[in-house]
Amino acid sequence: MLPAAIDDEDSSVTSVLESTAVLLPPKPRLLQEIEHLMRNPEFEVAHLAECISRDPGVLAALFKLCRSPAYSRGRAPTNAEQVLMLVGLNQAINLVRGISIRQAANGHGPQMERVWQRCETIAAIASQIADERVAVCNVFPDQAYLAAMFHDCGVPLLMQRFPDYWATLNLDDECCWVDAGLENVRYKLDHATVGYWVARNWGLPELIVQSIRFHHEMPDDDTYGLRSTIGIVALATHIYLLNKGLPDPIWTLRSGEILEELGIHASALDEYIDDINEQHAGFAV
Repeated sequence: MLPAAIDDEDSSVTSVLESTAVLLPPKPRLLQEIEHLMRNPEFEVAHLAECISRDPGVLAALFKLCRSPAYSRGRAPTNAEQVLMLVGLNQAINLVRGISIRQAANGHGPQMERVWQRCETIAAIASQIADERVAVCNVFPDQAYLAAMFHDCGVPLLMQRFPDYWATLNLDDECCWVDAGLENVRYKLDHATVGYWVARNWGLPELIVQSIRFHHEMPDDDTYGLRSTIGIVALATHIYLLNKGLPDPIWTLRSGEILEELGIHASALDEYIDDINEQHAGFAV
């Protein structure tokens, strides 16, 4: 049972969501079917593969992810069952969850496309960092990918609810990104809180739920490897911004504790980023 203080906070957030009429996307049918299959004592991998194969968009995205250095282990898979055998069941389900959020919270237009392209690029980089740092951080590529795909999923939902959201936060300027403080002043709600509630409603692992909620800070509590997960997404975001030639003022404030958490010395950071970018460029081809 949750402590009373957390119950009170959750009730307060629920009231805000209801009062602002922000609609949380329901858990996709595919994820519901997968969870039902996993509870079946007669579960077989072939049944899960068949279920995933019925969604061409998800299957295509899984094939693409399996080309990344974090998962590529030789011969590329040619069907869903081979994907599951290559990646592993739990890891594959996490990847499907990450892919599904774009489908569930997507919209039309160049602004929405830019949001999701950002999320997908950061998620791909995060999975590569996690793969390289797994011995230090004990965070796996699928977990990093899932956390990164969901960390800003509240942005498109707030865009859909508030027509002035994009302009209010000045997001046409690529040098700007979402200011949670401004969100709270203007809308009494921020994207981290919205993303946290989507993750909770979808039944995501608690590590992912909390990493979304606190991705703008570095909490003292390191339950589940929370600090490392947040650090991986933060470094992936920093690399994304560097590659686009955009400023990252938050990095100056947080880089010390992030690099310490990930076991990367500041003097080795440039070389580390070059290595990650080389991997990412190969994956993106």
